[in-house]
This record gives sequence, structure tokens and C-alpha cells, in this order.
Amino acid sequence: MIRGISTRKRLYHCGVKIFFISVLFGVCTLSAYAQEHVWKELNEKTISLLQKKRYADAIKAGEEALKVAEKTFPSGDTRIADSMNVLGILYRTYGRYDEAGPLFHQALTLYRESLGPNHPHVAIVLYELAEMFLLQDKYAEAEPLYKQSLGIYEKEYGADHPNNVSVLTRLADLYQDQKRYADAIVLYKRALAIEEKKLGSGHPDLASAMNNLATLYYYVGENATAESLYKRALEIYEKEYGKDHPLSATILEKMAEFYEGTGRKNEAKQLTERAKKIYSNYQR
Repeated sequence: MIRGISTRKRLYHCGVKIFFISVLFGVCTLSAYAQEHVWKELNEKTISLLQKKRYADAIKAGEEALKVAEKTFPSGDTRIADSMNVLGILYRTYGRYDEAGPLFHQALTLYRESLGPNHPHVAIVLYELAEMFLLQDKYAEAEPLYKQSLGIYEKEYGADHPNNVSVLTRLADLYQDQKRYADAIVLYKRALAIEEKKLGSGHPDLASAMNNLATLYYYVGENATAESLYKRALEIYEKEYGKDHPLSATILEKMAEFYEGTGRKNEAKQLTERAKKIYSNYQR
């Protein structure tokens, strides 16, 4: 990184040696550019470490990135908000909610003031803040934030856009935690329909969602629908990974619980034994 020149030398060059003004301007601009480059590299490093789940290292890089951003950019610059949001996610991951919360709120304010209240960046931070509250079982605080985030995405991209899936799923998770199963089903169905349209009906990423949705239908007494979804999920995993894969066994276990709960004990026993055999063989 290019070091800045001292105040005294800057005054000398700019005030006395007029000839060097253009040169000085070049140095100052390059210095600002260098600082921006440092921030960009730190920000990318932070995100990379976060993706690799090297959280302690990511926090150090994220804290440094925020310091550089606050020193380099104007107070309302969205790049400061970018760093705040990423660092907030890292603090949240470590359960440092008292530090994460203020960063999310500051990032929200910066994005709203610079980009407007309905920008997708605002939706991102609303979602991350809602995630923090959900982790603390603060459902009353989390729910409106998820809804605001979803509303922005729907307005920006449309009701059936893939960007909506994460918010729909997490809001459904919140409702499931509260035993609001009917509300959760509506959202899970929407998310599943969007994913099916994007990925195709036989994609393995759909099986987990089908499994979760099947369990909810079981909870509300719609057993025929539940069984159909369990079977579809099992078929997808068996086709993609084979009948002896642990992912197939996870569906078998859920189906066994379903059959047990609906009085089909012999079928439940058979599936439980299949699942146990898969796990046993896979661990050898």
C-alpha cells in the first residue's frame, strides 16, 4: 500500500511548489485507490473465509475491512454497509448478538438512505437480522423482518422468483417452531413450487423440502398427502444416490415415524430396519 505524505510536506508541495500540484494530485488519487483496493481484498477474503467456515479468521478480516471502509469512504457509502452486514453475520455465527445487532441496524440505515427503502440490499439485511432473532427464538421480532424482506423481493423480482425461496423457507421454519403448521405449509409449498420450476421435479435438492412438507401434512392430519410426499422424496434420493445411501435412510426413518404414528406398525418396523442396515453398511 502506498503511504500518504505528511501534512507538512503536503502543504509544501501544494502551497509552495505549484509545479508539483498535478503530481501531488496523482499521488493522492493513487493513495485513495490503493485504500479502496485494500478494502476490496479484505472484503473478499472475509467472505471466502466465511464460506470455508473459518469464522475466527473471517472475523479478524471483517473487522479490518470495516475499519478500512470507514476511513476510506464517505460516511454514507454503501461499501461501509457491505462490511457491516458481513461482520454482523460473523458475530451472529458466534452468538455475539449484542455486537451483530447494531451492525445490521447501521447497515439497514445506510442502504435505505443511499439506495431507497425497497432496494434488494435492504431485503438482504432484513433477512440477516431476522435470522439473528430466530436463532434466539425471538419470533415476534423475526417475523415482521422476514415479511418485509419477502415483500421487497416480491416487488423487485416477482412472486415466483428463486430469490424468494430462502425467505419463504425460513419464515416457514419460524411458523413450524411455533406449531403454526397450516401457515408453514403454505410457505413451504410456495418455496417447493419455485424450486421445482427452476430445477425440475426430480432434482435431489427438492427431496429435503418434500420430506419437511410431508411431516407438516402429517401433523395436520393430511396423511395421504404426507405419504405421497415421503415416497416422492425417497424416489428422488434413491434414483440420484442409490437405495443404500444415508440420505435415502433419512427419508426411510421419517416414513417409519409416519407409519408408526398412523398405526401401520409392521411397515414402520420394516423401514426402520432398512434404515439401520444402510447406516451400518455405510459406516464399515
